[in-house]
Amino acid sequence: MFKSIRWRFITIYLLLIFLAMSIIGFYLTNQLEKIQLDSITQSMKGHISSILASSTALQSKDWANQAEDIREMVEKNVQIGYDENLYIIINTDDKRIIASSISSVVSLSAFESNRINNLLVLEALKGEIVETITSVSYDGVTEKIKHMAYPVKNNDGIIEGIIYLTYKLDAVYAIVEDTTFMLTRATILALFVTVILGFFLANSITGPIKDVTRKASEMSKGNFDQSVEVMSNDEIGQLAIMFNFLTQELKKNISKVYQEKSKMETTFNYMADGVITFNLDGSMIHANPVARKILDIDETLEIDGEKLLSGIDYQLSLMVLKEYHYTGRTMVNINDYIYNINYAPFRNEVDEIGGVIFVIQDITEQQKLENMRKEFVANVSHELKTPITTIKSYTETLLEGDIDSKETVQSFLKVINNESERMSRLVGDLLRLSRIEYNQTDWNKVIINPCEVLVEVLEKFSLVISEKNQTVAFESVDEHIDVLFDKDGLEQVFQNIISNAVKYTPEEGFIKINCYKNENNAIVCIKDNGIGISDEHRGRIFDRFYRVDQARSRDNGGTGLGLAIVKRILEAHHATIEVDSVVDEGTEFRIIIPTVHRGEEYA
Repeated sequence: MFKSIRWRFITIYLLLIFLAMSIIGFYLTNQLEKIQLDSITQSMKGHISSILASSTALQSKDWANQAEDIREMVEKNVQIGYDENLYIIINTDDKRIIASSISSVVSLSAFESNRINNLLVLEALKGEIVETITSVSYDGVTEKIKHMAYPVKNNDGIIEGIIYLTYKLDAVYAIVEDTTFMLTRATILALFVTVILGFFLANSITGPIKDVTRKASEMSKGNFDQSVEVMSNDEIGQLAIMFNFLTQELKKNISKVYQEKSKMETTFNYMADGVITFNLDGSMIHANPVARKILDIDETLEIDGEKLLSGIDYQLSLMVLKEYHYTGRTMVNINDYIYNINYAPFRNEVDEIGGVIFVIQDITEQQKLENMRKEFVANVSHELKTPITTIKSYTETLLEGDIDSKETVQSFLKVINNESERMSRLVGDLLRLSRIEYNQTDWNKVIINPCEVLVEVLEKFSLVISEKNQTVAFESVDEHIDVLFDKDGLEQVFQNIISNAVKYTPEEGFIKINCYKNENNAIVCIKDNGIGISDEHRGRIFDRFYRVDQARSRDNGGTGLGLAIVKRILEAHHATIEVDSVVDEGTEFRIIIPTVHRGEEYA
């Protein structure tokens, strides 16, 4: 219960009221008692003074001879209250009582009476008025009595005796007790009222605080649509106003943070590079889909970062990374793919290294392009080296003039001419291929029938085919087939493929050519029973300078660029080419070209 600020507030409030009432009550009763006692003291002194003023016997120098007069005066003329007792004590050796309001003690020594304080009598004989309060018990009842000893001096300054007056204080302390009882009841009533008022007062303070606490609890669960009712303009009201302001600002900031988080997550999830983050103990903090795919990470399993990183490359283990301050880059091979991994540390809120971020870039294609570039340069150099060397050697021989035979000179010049034409074809093919790849070729696209173009191309190869005694079977459908294509480009496609079929098919071989329409495509199939292409070479036959049989291809005058040009021409016209081949059984090329309808407009 006392864990609640409301009950603690009520308890403190109650204790404060109780302490205040107790202090006030203690002070009032003490002051009341003091006032009553001071009043009685003044009354006793006044009574004694009136007795002295009204009695000539007490003013005489010889109380011993005036004892009877003094006694008679006390009995007849002195008014003694109900609570008072008067004793006239003469200053003799025995301190005898010569007169009293109590007749039974007359003629007794003051030291013999238990009603008189002997010490007070002795102190009064020194010449000073003395007083005291004593407690006397009668039959188990304790009474408090005030004693006053008043020394009486004669004209010579000699103390004749003592007027000794006692006063019962029962009424005084009864008043004090009644006052204390009333104050106690008032305190209890005040405490009761304090509890009730304190309860409502505490509720007025703790109610808004509890409301703020409840709304803050909802906010901690992610519900920021909270506001507190402002019920006053005091500190509690200001707290409610600031809470509402804080809520609005927090909603704005959370919205901004969420937007930034969403941007970052979207960026990470859809970026082409893999991003993965580990803390310094090897636990994975984040990994985007690309990184999970590259590293084959199962989202449902807990990942051992140290084992994963060291498994990729020992240099990526956290122990090694620490030596290089978690900064650097490395190139790795994962599942036949080449990746460039850049890594750097990130810091926490106290500017300490909290972990490492790895960015994984797939550079496989870049490496392939770089290798192709190097291979291209090497191939061009190699292709040009042979004819240049041949031309140089034959030219040097002719320049030396040691050849007398005209036929030999003619032969040398023919070789030089052939090699020059070979270089010209190579350079021409390279230029054409480059223009196609960089979209610098102006295609004159017209609607043509590929089957008709195919017939024209076959006529150009009729002589070569007859020389090798090869058989060509050409099948074409009767219906009209229209495609949108550059005629020269299509002729070059057919020439390159048919030329290869003729070259790599032995004498008396067989070449079958089909031209037909399949749905929305024109299909041209060129099949031979030549040497065929193995599986390891089939995927690269459309690369520049790639030859299945290097020596034989060069002897046949090929540049190694024909099929590369074929593929680029077809791609420029949204057409495709497929190849099937079996070693020593033959090869089949299928050219697939989208058909069009006459009368359509093309951009």
